[in-house]
Amino acid sequence: MRLSFDGPVLLLGGGCTLGLAVAAALRAEEACVLAVCGSEAGRRACAEADIPVEPLGEVESLPRRCAERLGALPGHLLDLRHSRRESLLAGMPPEDIDAWAAEDIALRARILRAVTRAMLSRRSGRCVFVSSSAAVRPSPGQGWYAAAKLAGEALYRSAGTELAARGVTACSARLSWLDAGRGHEFLDKGEVARRAASVMPGRRLLRLEEAVAPLTFLLSREASGINACSVDIDGGLGAVKLMEGICP
Repeated sequence: MRLSFDGPVLLLGGGCTLGLAVAAALRAEEACVLAVCGSEAGRRACAEADIPVEPLGEVESLPRRCAERLGALPGHLLDLRHSRRESLLAGMPPEDIDAWAAEDIALRARILRAVTRAMLSRRSGRCVFVSSSAAVRPSPGQGWYAAAKLAGEALYRSAGTELAARGVTACSARLSWLDAGRGHEFLDKGEVARRAASVMPGRRLLRLEEAVAPLTFLLSREASGINACSVDIDGGLGAVKLMEGICP
């Protein structure tokens, strides 16, 4: 049975490996997709994959730009955005802390506000935030990353509790080690990848398609009952003890 998508899907950070794969899966479901990328590299990757793409730009104009490009306000939102600011808590300079808070928390809140307001005008919407198992089990050096992920989860949970009665639902998806994108970069060291796989219940890392399929479903109208909560897509990592020095 084909999944249902009520309007265009906005993919924030759609130029990453996971975003491009989700875009392909959404197209297979005959959904309209618009990627939104803050970097030239991301926009170039989307263009090469023939995915309509917009620069991040002024975030309040995203719904309008979506309507201009695809003929309708966004009906679905997948939030894959995250900066690469990672450091020990005591090691980040004050000015970098300000930039982290602005980019990874405040900007996400502004985007979610703008998009959900547009969804409210059409009385339907579905929002999914891609979080990480590090949100609740961070390793040293992941404090800023984990805090931003938790803040994102809180924003999307509140969207789900406040807006569901008006047709807009939201949830978060916590991924674990994924052999793609940032995960591949981190694990591109034979011993690290081997140790990471050894603590996974399946003794292997999460495959790209094992993240793409559930994310595509969570974005669909059929998943609207999964609201104001976080869903683990972690291969069972959250159910086991971690080895020292390994972080999701």
